[in-house]
Amino acid sequence: MRPRFWIVLICIALLAGILPAVAQDAEPTTTPVYDPTCAIDLMKAYMSGWEYNHRGPEGEIDGVAAAQIARGVYTALNASQPTCQDTLGDFKQTLLRSMRDNYAPEDLARLISFVDEVVGSVDYNDCSYSIANQFVQRVDWGATSAVEIGRSVSEIFRTVRTVIPSGECDGTFQIIKEILSHIDDVPPDGTLIGTLYKVVGDATENHYVTEDSCDYTLAKTFLGKVKWDGLDSAHIVSLVSDTFKITYKISSDSTCDNDPALAITAMLLDDAYRFPPDASVIQNSYDAASGKVVVTPEATPIVN
Repeated sequence: MRPRFWIVLICIALLAGILPAVAQDAEPTTTPVYDPTCAIDLMKAYMSGWEYNHRGPEGEIDGVAAAQIARGVYTALNASQPTCQDTLGDFKQTLLRSMRDNYAPEDLARLISFVDEVVGSVDYNDCSYSIANQFVQRVDWGATSAVEIGRSVSEIFRTVRTVIPSGECDGTFQIIKEILSHIDDVPPDGTLIGTLYKVVGDATENHYVTEDSCDYTLAKTFLGKVKWDGLDSAHIVSLVSDTFKITYKISSDSTCDNDPALAITAMLLDDAYRFPPDASVIQNSYDAASGKVVVTPEATPIVN
């Protein structure tokens, strides 16, 4: 019996020493694994924008110069070990693609790190992402510095998240997205989004703008057909403010089908192709449709 007893004790001792080591080895690691292809993807995105502004009249490009710039950008980005995961990775590429001027590689790397810091995780359906993404797809940065670009982006995310903490865009932000989608060269002004949101709220007396309301329908139709070319931030804000002041005054919170004059105005705006940046077009159409303006047709001469 004694040999068996000692054998059992030895086995217990061995198991006591082995099991903790096995359990320790089974602990999952939390250290993220860096994917070096991320720096390549971000470099490609920047170079696609850079090449847009640096091609010759025949579309040719200096391959040696482009290769040197691309290598410098990749080296700087790779050193900072950025991440391209999820929605924010797509946003980073869109942002870099919009930057067509000459930027120091180190500034680009700092910008990408800054975006990670101020934005954090973001869902594809998040309103702040959809607004910021629409903005950078249309913005004309010109010679704006990387620091200023970072500030503009952070201002947009901060503004939208402050107003819409739940993440889903309301009617006002939906129409701001619509406006941005029609402007080929959005001014590089990060405060533009917040200012537009404020002027729409002021014009509608802070009533909730819904997609079913006539003021939204009229404004969306008109602003979607405006000639935006060459308008700076001040003129864009003024036009949007005037538009909602007029549409809310003539329709309040009703739908367009509740009033024949509103229905006619909506129909005529929808039938038009382009509008000058002048919201009085809406007022004039409504006045005529409601009978406030009477236009006397010219008499047709009788020809014998």
